[in-house]
Amino acid sequence: VRVLCVYMQQYINPKMSGLKLFFDTFSQPSRAVLILCHAYKIPFEPKLIKIGEMEHQTNEEFAEVCASRTVPAIDDDGFQLFESAAIMKYLVCKHKLPDHWYPADLQQQAKIDEYLHWHHANLRMGITPIMFNKVFLPKKTGQPPNEVIIRTSEKILEKTLKLLESHFLKDTKFINSESISIADLQAVCELTQFWVAGVDPVADKPRLSQWLTDCQKELAPHFDQVHEAVYTARDRGTFKGML
Repeated sequence: VRVLCVYMQQYINPKMSGLKLFFDTFSQPSRAVLILCHAYKIPFEPKLIKIGEMEHQTNEEFAEVCASRTVPAIDDDGFQLFESAAIMKYLVCKHKLPDHWYPADLQQQAKIDEYLHWHHANLRMGITPIMFNKVFLPKKTGQPPNEVIIRTSEKILEKTLKLLESHFLKDTKFINSESISIADLQAVCELTQFWVAGVDPVADKPRLSQWLTDCQKELAPHFDQVHEAVYTARDRGTFKGML
């Protein structure tokens, strides 16, 4: 039994439509949700929230939907939800997407959840502070990077990349699975944040590099479509040399 999905189905009317998706393409978790929506042609009304312009703090419609003021968030005909992992599980269940995205088998599902719960305090905690303090904040304000935060985050990142390789991808092609899942979406979109500065965070890690390539192939052409803003920033050299 798909434990979480059975619970969610109580609140889903398949005849309903009108999904609003609040996102920023420079937001890693936003990209994960966008790729899933594009891959299965899930219709939605795009609601771009430009974090760099502080719209997550000033947009009144967004504030009504998302108490945490974080993207992504959805309003599905009055059903409001934030946090990308929760949103992706909801969409997989509602639209009955292929089982590999969030497996019905309880143990397989638990292994996907294992990564999703680990992700926020580990891989994301390693990457987001580096990008914010070393790239985005200095670019916007001209203030020097916070070296203490950066050094701490770099240690976290190195540790988490090792665990991603040695545990989550130890015996399987994708994260804890032979098939791609929402766990891979979450992870790969986190790592591609470095691309805005023209840096490949797994260039010296063959196993992770192969996994990232496998994810790109599985998600084509939607992966590149959703990463268009990232590629543009990289190609223009907007953040070149800042990492």
